[in-house]
Amino acid sequence: STRRLIRQLLVEIGKNHPHAILFSLYVAARSDHTERSQAAKDVLAKLHDVFPELVEETEVVSRELIRITLLFPEMWQEALRTASLSYYGRKNVVEMMNILRPLHKKARNPETLREYHFVQMFGNDLAAAEEHLNQYFSVDPAHRNEALVQQAWELYYVVFRRIEKLFPKPSQLALKDTAPILLECHDMELAVPGTYDPDREIINIESFDPIFMVYSSKQHPRRMEIRGSDGNSYTFLLKGREDLRQDERVMQLFGLINSLLMKDNETARRSLAIERFPVVPLSSNSGLIGFYPDCENINNIIRYYRESHNQPVNLEQRMALQFSPNWDTLTVMQKVESFEYALSNTPGNDLQRAMWYSAPNAEVWLERRTNYTRSLAVMSIAGYILGLGDRHPSNILIHEHTGKVVHIDLGDCFEMAAYRDKFPEK
Repeated sequence: STRRLIRQLLVEIGKNHPHAILFSLYVAARSDHTERSQAAKDVLAKLHDVFPELVEETEVVSRELIRITLLFPEMWQEALRTASLSYYGRKNVVEMMNILRPLHKKARNPETLREYHFVQMFGNDLAAAEEHLNQYFSVDPAHRNEALVQQAWELYYVVFRRIEKLFPKPSQLALKDTAPILLECHDMELAVPGTYDPDREIINIESFDPIFMVYSSKQHPRRMEIRGSDGNSYTFLLKGREDLRQDERVMQLFGLINSLLMKDNETARRSLAIERFPVVPLSSNSGLIGFYPDCENINNIIRYYRESHNQPVNLEQRMALQFSPNWDTLTVMQKVESFEYALSNTPGNDLQRAMWYSAPNAEVWLERRTNYTRSLAVMSIAGYILGLGDRHPSNILIHEHTGKVVHIDLGDCFEMAAYRDKFPEK
């Protein structure tokens, strides 16, 4: 059958290039889709016979990195928030229980110092709440006592408030408390994620930096460093609550576009290749993104320029509100008119001036300007083909030394941003 042939093909690829597919196989193995998960496990079992240490290292590294993406306090806060919407918003107790049950199971088996500490503080309340829910579900639906669910939620609410009070968002995480196994990982067979190239020597993981920095943005991604066998440090963003599989596919498409551009003499001469970075999914809602060095997003470039020249950072917004003070009540076309008024009454040359001031001489400025224009044009075409949305200034980076444009956060493809519930792109 087709499935059997694909499975055999994956095994053959894995035997020749294991570093290329092991992380992806573990993503599939963790899938909720039973058949897909089993197929991936079968392939992993066959590869384990050939590369036992390498397969085990991949499992350990991916599992422990996933653990760090969402710690117990964050996990419970998010789950309780979602479960409360299921119960109080949709009156769906079964859906609520399906959200909470996996977390109760994890709380019964803490593995790290932080997890033990969390269970010591909240384990009794969580166990009591779970017992109330078990009693609720232990009888047939006609005789269930709703008061038991209310009692459970009284305990959950206490836990939620105490987590907010006792666990402020950390600015950094120590591996010894969150994933001590990674501290023991040295001189591994496993390649640094995203670095494998069949035409080059493998860069193996030598060690993990013991401290992960935590960003204050909405999803609190972790910044981590891996020391490679080549002596270099590789920086990644470890992201949770985000599916990076589509970002990975987009990067693969960019690789295909680059190969086509390199085959033509004219496009190859102009260096039109799209800037890419490693994207390595670890599960359906977590993964690693290679940290692109020496870049700054357009939003910050303009903000720094305006602040250094004593100009209002939100100049366009001021002009738009001056034209239409009641912005929130305007129709779409009225907002467009207000926006166009703001553009026509502001210089709009901040990026141009910022690039000019940052260049040490005219030759470098011209080279960066050319690179910026060409890379922007290529990415505009690629983005149009993909239906790429969410292209606000914070999602577009400019390389400080080359001037090339680098796009990040590529999850909104195929015109998805035009149909989302909140703030659809018109």
